Amino acid sequence: MKDTLIETVEKFKSYFAQLKLDNNAVLNEIYSEDVIFTDPIHQIKGLENLKSYFKKLDSNLVEGSFQFTDESSRDNIVYLQWEMHLSLKRPKKKVKASGISVLTIEQKIIKHRDYFDAGELFYENVPVLGNIIRFLKKKIAH
Repeated sequence: MKDTLIETVEKFKSYFAQLKLDNNAVLNEIYSEDVIFTDPIHQIKGLENLKSYFKKLDSNLVEGSFQFTDESSRDNIVYLQWEMHLSLKRPKKKVKASGISVLTIEQKIIKHRDYFDAGELFYENVPVLGNIIRFLKKKIAH
């Protein structure tokens, strides 16, 4: 089990290190058919739905990468801390965010949960809404 866990985590990190979200062969190797993916905005059930989600994200991506900065595990649960860098087509800009992925692995990943600041990643990059959110963050901080 331990070797399978390490192998799956290494494939996961390699896949996300240089984002090429349309590589379904790797997704088939690391995710179970009935995987549950959750982030602050979505909950996706099933590998085929996850592939569709990644394909949609990939269509707006010029390039992207994850830099994994810390890792720990307990039993079959792995915690990966990361910094993500994206270059988007719409809006045409570069974005970065920090977060943590929690992976539950039983041969393959059965649960993938990402924790990150959705405002930092998405909402602050919407032209009018972004200005309002940044203004509110400054007001709250002072």
